[in-house]
Amino acid sequence: MAPTQRKPVYIKPEHHDILRRIAYEQHCNLSDVLDAVLEQVDWEKVEKQASTKPTQRVMERASRSKTGSDKS
Repeated sequence: MAPTQRKPVYIKPEHHDILRRIAYEQHCNLSDVLDAVLEQVDWEKVEKQASTKPTQRVMERASRSKTGSDKS
């Protein structure tokens, strides 16, 4: 068997269930479904979102801490 270039990937539980159902319906492996999805991804969009995600999380944390301190 040829060595693969796969890396570990985290899939949210709700997405895992969707992929699992597709694999069951198509009579294939979950990894085959994931490979097909990843081949069709718009990686430029992913890169853009990944670059802004840390900033978004900081803003969310800041807003949560402000609302949390206002409740006192």
